[in-house]
Amino acid sequence: MSESTRGVALGLVAYSMWGLFPLFFALFDGVPALEILAHRVLWSCLFLALVICVLRRWAPIRDALAHPRRLGRVLCCAILIALNWGLYIYAVETQHVLQASLGYFMTPLVNVALGMLVLKERITPMQGTAIVLALLAIGVQLVQLGSLPWISCTLAVSFGTYGLLRKQVQLDGLSGLLVETLLLLSLGFLLLGWVVCP
Repeated sequence: MSESTRGVALGLVAYSMWGLFPLFFALFDGVPALEILAHRVLWSCLFLALVICVLRRWAPIRDALAHPRRLGRVLCCAILIALNWGLYIYAVETQHVLQASLGYFMTPLVNVALGMLVLKERITPMQGTAIVLALLAIGVQLVQLGSLPWISCTLAVSFGTYGLLRKQVQLDGLSGLLVETLLLLSLGFLLLGWVVCP
């Protein structure tokens, strides 16, 4: 299997799983979004630590945690991903799945805008055509909704900004996500404590 075919296959699997997320979170009907978020942080942290143990890739994580002054951007990434995860769970819980989907559809456009504005990237005419088509599609959705959906906008901006900051962190995807969830771990315990003992 060629690298590009493998990439497309993995992308399809990832997006299929992502598309099923609302069905998964809907199983927790009646459970507060903050409690689900706390569990997502805790179990993500444990799962990622297990994967890192299997792959024996603790060196970059130890190096990152040994230099707390370098963790500023990682902490910002952690806060943004927690906001994104929490808002997505809230959207499913309050039956705003279409707004959540629209937010993730808008995210690549936020990525493009941030790339052009912050990273000074340039786009080709073909890419410009694709962006115009995506903007038209989003415009049609916004007209049908009848208002500017704050959930969609917040999800798109938070995930897009997360992506921008993540590019500036000297950690691979797996190691970076574990460090982010480790930084969120205390918040996860606090949320669980607040839910269990209000």
